[in-house]
Amino acid sequence: MENELLPDVNTTVSVDEIQQIITNYKIGKKPLARLLGWGETTIIRYLEGDAPTTEYSDKLRAILANPTYYYSILMRNKDNLTNVAFRKSKKAVLERLMQSKIDIVAQYIINLKDSEVSAGYIQVLLFYIQAFSLAFHGKEMFEDECFTIGNTSPYPNVYENMKRYGMVKLEIDDSVLSEEEKDLINAVIDGFTWYGPKALFALLERESKILSDSVENSNMKYIAKDVLKNYYKEALIQYNISNISEIGRYPDITLSELRRDMMYVI
Repeated sequence: MENELLPDVNTTVSVDEIQQIITNYKIGKKPLARLLGWGETTIIRYLEGDAPTTEYSDKLRAILANPTYYYSILMRNKDNLTNVAFRKSKKAVLERLMQSKIDIVAQYIINLKDSEVSAGYIQVLLFYIQAFSLAFHGKEMFEDECFTIGNTSPYPNVYENMKRYGMVKLEIDDSVLSEEEKDLINAVIDGFTWYGPKALFALLERESKILSDSVENSNMKYIAKDVLKNYYKEALIQYNISNISEIGRYPDITLSELRRDMMYVI
């Protein structure tokens, strides 16, 4: 399983990259080696010019590339560190993980659902969280652009990281989310998670085809936030949804319509 997390690389990890790991995660050379279960002087030797094996090099590259991977190692091997070193490095990696608002929202979902949702399912929830934030509050939940779905995902960076490195519960500081934002996120989760991935993917695919007509940039292929806002504001009126506690009415009605239309076609 762990080998699947390692990136495909053709070059040995550099001294600068190893130093970046130490800086990014606020961990010393010897503590890093102990954390990874290596000899205590291993990292020191690499920094002095010794070439790591391909296995060790790839592992260091994976740690540098994805803080979630480092976090999983840190939590699994925390007994290899002093309490001070562990707390310092944990604080650093969590700060890096939560640099982006969309990552915070995605992690909030993972923690709330106890990691029982897939990366693709979270894409659907992120889409509707953004859509209903724009419709109800007139403002974005996060700044990331929503790409037209097609053969990819509306938020491909989040999706690819989750698929490659997995999803784990993290002790995030969700105080960066306002109570208004948490209420909306919870309402979307409560309303949409009654339904399985197949139903929600079908709904999102149908709506993305409608919304894709509004793509502003043929190269970037994203859906403008104003378009999302206007489309779902109309939906609130159409389905008589007056407050966020009624968001569940949207998937209830639209999925019923979608199923009826599919049966009619058949």
